[in-house]
Amino acid sequence: MRTIAISALLVLAAGAFSPALAQSPAPVAGTDYVEIPNGRPLDPAEGVIVVEEYFSYICPGCNAFEPLFAPWGARLPAGVKVVHVPASFRADFVQYARAYYAAQSLNVAEKAHADVYEAIHRTRTLPAEGVRPDEEKIAAFYAKYGVDAEQFLAAMRSFSVDLKVRRAADHMTRIRIPSTPSVVINGKYLVRGRTNADTLRIADYLIEKERTAAAASGG
Repeated sequence: MRTIAISALLVLAAGAFSPALAQSPAPVAGTDYVEIPNGRPLDPAEGVIVVEEYFSYICPGCNAFEPLFAPWGARLPAGVKVVHVPASFRADFVQYARAYYAAQSLNVAEKAHADVYEAIHRTRTLPAEGVRPDEEKIAAFYAKYGVDAEQFLAAMRSFSVDLKVRRAADHMTRIRIPSTPSVVINGKYLVRGRTNADTLRIADYLIEKERTAAAASGG
């Protein structure tokens, strides 16, 4: 009875956050999400629930997910933070992973984020899946955000960016990210949505689960 009561409270709390969630059955561990043993975010933040999206700009699935994920992320409550983690487990993902971290180091990553998808998947002004990566073309693209193309290229090839790419790759291997896009809540739960909308429904539930746990512990 206690387990059922707690589950019901979580659903009610999550329903206040997401109306659609209140009308759906509570997500089930092992089916709708995977619990990550000793899980923690790549970069934990004290008192903050971290929502990590593992992505690649050339991934068609990530491109389809972005129009739903971006507005969803913008509506998250205080104390919940979205972090994009670029995947590099395929050779053709690596340049764009480097590009993301280079853009981040130059403070233009979020400003350019949606436009990179646009340039790859719609206008085709940046190399897409199956096309040979071109670092010079990528650097030239980011120049329109106020950074020098040569400076951006140097950042892409820098040791610090290489370290970030490797660190993210090691983290993804440790927590067994299966593909892109993938969403992980607070380093503890890997979401297994059947659709993009279902992924966000389950993510809503898990965020509320974490908020409830934090409130119960006085965090």
